[in-house]
Amino acid sequence: MALALGLSLAPGAGLGAPPRFVGRLQVLSGAGVSFPPTLQGGQRVSAYVPLDVELALRASGSLSVLVGGVAGVAPGPPLGCGPDRRQPHALAAYGGLRLDLNNSRRGSWLSPYVALRAGLVGQDGVPGVGPAPEPGSLVCVDRFSLGVLLSPRAGLDLWLGQAAATFAVGYDVLPGFHAAVALVGLTLRLL
Repeated sequence: MALALGLSLAPGAGLGAPPRFVGRLQVLSGAGVSFPPTLQGGQRVSAYVPLDVELALRASGSLSVLVGGVAGVAPGPPLGCGPDRRQPHALAAYGGLRLDLNNSRRGSWLSPYVALRAGLVGQDGVPGVGPAPEPGSLVCVDRFSLGVLLSPRAGLDLWLGQAAATFAVGYDVLPGFHAAVALVGLTLRLL
């Protein structure tokens, strides 16, 4: 990947071949498997459904700078232990870099990519510890948690003129759990 990044930033990279996009909008959704912790210290398997919306501008060659957001629905059983157990849904904003390995209108309509994304995420229903009614003791409660989102993606765009069918896999690191995801959606060329 370092070699591809170096070649994409080299002076004259891609000369004579117009880029497939300068700006793009991408909307992806799918399903994933999350691995939330149990109160006993183990892990269980649960579902996770992300919706990604991303806007990107080409920086140089095959490299794009992106901003976006992700809404994650966790339809499985609540993680917490408090009396008002809440679902661990999440909402995040992120920025990142994407390397498109074929951002050219000449050549194949298949365009693989790798994206590195990080941002801020808020997640509800994360198990925590809070004060108990008895002074000096603690009890398990559900809480809202802010944390760092790490969300790398690898995918493939199938370009058909101004739009592409997009397929991706990724791994989301959230405050309450980690999730492996498979996504499908649409990418639109804006510029």
